[in-house]
Amino acid sequence: MEHGNLHFWMEISREHLAHNLLVLRQLASPQGDIMGVVKSQVYGHGVATAALLSSLGLRKFGVASLEEALDLKKSGVEGDIYILGGFFPWEAEAIVAEGFIPVVSQEEEFESLVKAAERQGRTARFHFKVDTGMGRMGCLPRNFTRSFFERLSLSPAVALCGVMTHFSSAEKDPEYTEWQFQKFLAFLKRWGFWGKSLEYHCANSAAFLVFPHMRLALNRIGIALFGVSPNGEPELAKSLGLKPVTSVRARVKLVKVLPPGFRVGYGGTFVTSRTSRVAVVALGYAQGLFRALSNNLEVLVRGKRAPVIGTISMDQVMVDVTHIEGVEKGDVVTFIGRDGEEEIRVEEVARRGKTIPHEVLCSFGRIRHRVFVE
Repeated sequence: MEHGNLHFWMEISREHLAHNLLVLRQLASPQGDIMGVVKSQVYGHGVATAALLSSLGLRKFGVASLEEALDLKKSGVEGDIYILGGFFPWEAEAIVAEGFIPVVSQEEEFESLVKAAERQGRTARFHFKVDTGMGRMGCLPRNFTRSFFERLSLSPAVALCGVMTHFSSAEKDPEYTEWQFQKFLAFLKRWGFWGKSLEYHCANSAAFLVFPHMRLALNRIGIALFGVSPNGEPELAKSLGLKPVTSVRARVKLVKVLPPGFRVGYGGTFVTSRTSRVAVVALGYAQGLFRALSNNLEVLVRGKRAPVIGTISMDQVMVDVTHIEGVEKGDVVTFIGRDGEEEIRVEEVARRGKTIPHEVLCSFGRIRHRVFVE
């Protein structure tokens, strides 16, 4: 747990990641498979974590861009890499050359992919995305024409391998999510996609965990791989047996005693009400600890909870350890993870920061040091 002389680091549990992948695969089977969504540096965990997932047998990976796809391939990942976030016409050549599977939303994207495939004499695989109510990438059903359908299905230089949509509110609005799902099914059936050997997919982590009937041939799983509930309620992940993968820790740099009435941190937002022992810890907003958590966060020190006091600095934060005996320079402080019987989960940090767990994990991606543990 100590990891040498690091000031701060992220721990990634191989055992828990492997366990979560197994649980998710069992939930998806027998009719479907798992795509690990590993965009944004694998939700802040680094591309080496994608390589670990590959070593565990995962063979389908989703990223946001060509740049991320290239990084993933360089890391040694084996299997299909899907570019979920669209692409620019000038990126089509590299996408085809590398064998990536892009998601196409509009005719312009499709035509650039066809031309690149024809120039290279290759067959480019791709997925098509329909917008059923997200308002982001994807083709609106009313804009999908017979001529576009024929081009998608019959162009010899490309191969349609899947059709997808994306839910906007699966974490909190089951009615709208069901409406989107039915709209997606209606689109597939209307245009004759349903029943073919295609990878249909709509479920992100939130939909996959809560709505079993939306688990189709392929399922896009991101944050659930790390044992975190996409809706911010830890019980959802716990109830399915998913285990937290991520811990974030840092060291105490200094312990000092402050008198009553002493102002702590920039702006003096905290004033001691008693003689206080304060630990200065080597982590701040430069490493992803939201400044908005100032005076509104607890951490673990020697297995006990302790409050963050004062404004979070760029690379330091102050913690009141008056009630914890023996705290000294070099001690490990846990921001996310377990220490003894106590645990701080990603969902708790997200709730305190008034955001979503996804942003918390991606924010901690600024931490350079990542250590794989059992």
